[in-house]
Amino acid sequence: MRKTQLYLTVFTLFLFAGTLCYGQEKVDRVTVPFSNPSKPGLVKAHTYNGGITVKGYNGKEVIIEARLRGKILTEKKKISEKAKGMRLIQTRTTGLSVVEEDNVMSINVESQKKTVDLTIQVPFSTSLKLHSYKNGDITVDKVNGEIEVEHYKGELKFTDVSGAVVAHAYSGNITVTFVKVHPEKPMSFSNWKGDIDVTFPANINASLKMKSDRGEIYSDFDLKIMPTPQEALKGTRKKDGKFRLSIGQFIYGTINGGGPEYHFKTYSGDILIRKAK
Repeated sequence: MRKTQLYLTVFTLFLFAGTLCYGQEKVDRVTVPFSNPSKPGLVKAHTYNGGITVKGYNGKEVIIEARLRGKILTEKKKISEKAKGMRLIQTRTTGLSVVEEDNVMSINVESQKKTVDLTIQVPFSTSLKLHSYKNGDITVDKVNGEIEVEHYKGELKFTDVSGAVVAHAYSGNITVTFVKVHPEKPMSFSNWKGDIDVTFPANINASLKMKSDRGEIYSDFDLKIMPTPQEALKGTRKKDGKFRLSIGQFIYGTINGGGPEYHFKTYSGDILIRKAK
């Protein structure tokens, strides 16, 4: 099959003297098609310093906005001997880049020294892989594909999504509302610090594996608690001859007779598994 590739770099340079800029808001906006718009695509988006917002819409192209947040502030540093008598020159650019190949679109912004927020509109059936580190939340609205998200410091908020979700945040709440779920796909929700609050359709079939070290677990489903499965009780014998067995503190349960495994794990926070009204 013939491959098509699109590479787009949006780069605008703004130069000024001094250490502080209150200039006008900088936004780069582009529209990029998938190679085969008749089939569902995959969007991968990454930013180190900033948030990501993804919204599903009734269209065939991906609409991307990279927004440089607020002012640029550079800490005053000791000027090296070589730079004495010279002015500091800063850049005011989002550093947006987009690569599309075989219905996979990779979106990145260079945001190590500045905060850049991404807003992305995608066709409803698009799958997502999103990653951010700090200074912003990741939100997804009305997307029907598979969603995989990782965030170090910030909230994860998904509304009216369908399909399957794998979501991990180190420090931040995870809130998800499903319209429907994939009947066979497993899912996972985990963080270190923060609540995990997920709302499912009432008719789901699921097997649950849940653990909160310092919080509580709540549900308004008619959840049937199950004994620890046998595979979790099997230990291993190491090369040193010692047999090791550790039974974790996971709680197992089923909804509507069981189904694919939904994994919930937090160290410091509550787990809330809600039934849609």
